[in-house]
Amino acid sequence: MSRTVALLIHYDGTGFRGFQRQKDLKQPTVQGTLESALSCLHNFPVAVIAAGRTDAGVHARGQVISYIDAAGVRTMDEIVRGTNAFLPAAIAVRSACEAAASFHARRSALSRSYRYSLFIDSVRDPLRERFALRVHQQLNIAAMRRCAQVFVGEHDFAAFGQSPTKRKGFPQPSTVRNLRLAEVQQVYDEVYCDFTANAFLTGMVRRMVGVLLLVGENKIEPEAAAAILATRSPIHPGAAAAPQGLCLTNVEYYPGALQWPAQQQNGEYYGKDL
Repeated sequence: MSRTVALLIHYDGTGFRGFQRQKDLKQPTVQGTLESALSCLHNFPVAVIAAGRTDAGVHARGQVISYIDAAGVRTMDEIVRGTNAFLPAAIAVRSACEAAASFHARRSALSRSYRYSLFIDSVRDPLRERFALRVHQQLNIAAMRRCAQVFVGEHDFAAFGQSPTKRKGFPQPSTVRNLRLAEVQQVYDEVYCDFTANAFLTGMVRRMVGVLLLVGENKIEPEAAAAILATRSPIHPGAAAAPQGLCLTNVEYYPGALQWPAQQQNGEYYGKDL
């Protein structure tokens, strides 16, 4: 009997062309790799839906995917262990649960949260630089915090990205998003930029971080972010920050929509306690 299964996924995006399946099969993607593993496990073709389509080189510790299990015979534990047996070390299924037939990993999501990580060091550090962007000098954190607040609220973020559903020959999709949280905090030599929104445009977080970095380096004023938003033009000084610092940390659904095993409900694996 068929059923809808949800999986909680962690991955190191370094070696992937992003999440979404690509026409060029020579370029590995997270979606293509997951679908291959699940198809081998179930012995029938599996197509997955993700809560968020991360860019090339971007990581996740709170990605949620859903798919239709046409057979419905394996336990959730068997799905976790079996899928991981077919996956490379860079991707792991952390948990599985059965969801309502109407559940859709992307459309059912209320919000997504991302964290962009930086560290301050004048000398390169290969281990840390796999998951964070190194900056060479101290940053003006107070100014970055003021700038981050400019982004909070419902705005047209066309200056910071494009809709992931944009297709040639179709009407231009909306670039309006509701950014519910934008925070900057420093812990010793590490700086974290956290964002939560109902949805994000492609490249949106990395370009916002690009502007925050210019503010932190005292190259532009925090209020300049408002002027950039108003232009709706992608041509501005805030170049996209490198992908390795970005991680999808959490996806929020209505309470009870997903019943992860008890040990994963406290945020230890789900990305709520960072």
